[in-house]
Amino acid sequence: MAALIAVLALPSRAAAQKGEAVFGVQTGYTSTNESAIAGLFFQYGLTENLRIAPELGCVFRHKDLDAFTADINVQFPLRLGTNQGELYPLAGLAVASWTHHHVIPDMDDVSTRSTKVGANVGAGFQFNASPTLKIKIEAKYTIVSKYSTFVAAVGLGYIF
Repeated sequence: MAALIAVLALPSRAAAQKGEAVFGVQTGYTSTNESAIAGLFFQYGLTENLRIAPELGCVFRHKDLDAFTADINVQFPLRLGTNQGELYPLAGLAVASWTHHHVIPDMDDVSTRSTKVGANVGAGFQFNASPTLKIKIEAKYTIVSKYSTFVAAVGLGYIF
């Protein structure tokens, strides 16, 4: 807890800026197979109130399911106070490629892949821990046929 307070006390610049680019890593939880997800994210500020944010993810196998995900979201940053961070609602397009692994006696592992296109809706909070480091917490619901899922993630990004 003390470390979080120390990070929050660090000086930071304005939360959302036009032309700001962020590249980072994230990890979290996905509800479809009750497993971990890890991936990469990118953010680019088109304006102070509009940002494009593509993501790639890998859902680790659990309950005989795993997946690769690709999202392209639009975020709408809402600054909190002066330089304290921002909340952002998000919406976007999701592509999820889920693999179901079947174990059949006297046979090898049989896998069935199902790729679906859907939509994301959610929200997040992020703040600049330093002039080059951004921390984010995000929750979203991905709506896709048969594989709709809730994802909660934390990320660490480099601002350039």
